[in-house]
Amino acid sequence: MISMSKNEYEVVIIGGGPAGLSAAIYTARAELKTLILDEADKLLEKAEKIDNYFGFPKGVSGKELLRRGADQAKRFGAEIIEEKALLTKINSTGEGYVVETTDKRFKSKGLIISPGIQHKKPPIEGMKDFEGKGVSYCVVCDAPLYKGKKVGLLGSEDLVGKEALELFEYTEDIKIYTNGEELDMPKILSDRLNDRDVPVEKGEIEEVVGDEEFRGLRIEGEVQEMDGLMIAEGSSGSLDFARSLGITIEDGVLSVDDNMFTGVPKVYAAGDCVGGARQISAAVGEGAKAALGLINDLREQNYKDWSS
Repeated sequence: MISMSKNEYEVVIIGGGPAGLSAAIYTARAELKTLILDEADKLLEKAEKIDNYFGFPKGVSGKELLRRGADQAKRFGAEIIEEKALLTKINSTGEGYVVETTDKRFKSKGLIISPGIQHKKPPIEGMKDFEGKGVSYCVVCDAPLYKGKKVGLLGSEDLVGKEALELFEYTEDIKIYTNGEELDMPKILSDRLNDRDVPVEKGEIEEVVGDEEFRGLRIEGEVQEMDGLMIAEGSSGSLDFARSLGITIEDGVLSVDDNMFTGVPKVYAAGDCVGGARQISAAVGEGAKAALGLINDLREQNYKDWSS
């Protein structure tokens, strides 16, 4: 590993979910000085049980899976800092990048962008009390728990439409709640929801109610009961980084090639921010591909520097 100053790295990874941790395991094991900027309170941490991930025949909680991934990355030397990356820009020298947080600046030769989907947490009374107890932020993770049951989806933009169509694979008893907002999504998506007769409730939500477990939503003084509520407000947290670096954005996700390369030198992206199947196994594989691509880029550059 090349000797570098405290805030200088060969690889900075934005996001500490499955894609980011997988990438860090590869880059750190390749003896590249690696930093993960990991915003706390990830959605996967709230998944009670994941049954479809390889190697866990009895299932595993999202929190435990992330802990194991982080431990493995740190074992190879990766550093993990709970800081939100706010800005990414090209170094003034034209070689490498600068990633800024609230009060720190990190220099890096290459980047892997994998912040996932950043859900907005609506400020509704009682919402936090039932997270993981009937209130979920991940349809792909938790939809199998609600097979044939009554489920609400909270949101008003593209994400809630996409999540509703995903949930239809498990239950048709679905209702969208916009919490006072108008639906705002492409016509092709709204048409697909209309074809399935998905009802929409536009009233403002006063309270999330329940006892030990989630029971429903109070709207205009009346409780609408349901078995589960999926929060689907928000968008990819990678878009600001993409715009600052000139990465192409298509349909709200980052454009990458088959090797997860963004087209910007030594910048790769992986996970939910590039679209595709929102599955842990897919994110892990994409993180590995992104890491291998960046490792090759950096080693090739080092060879050029040495041979010139």
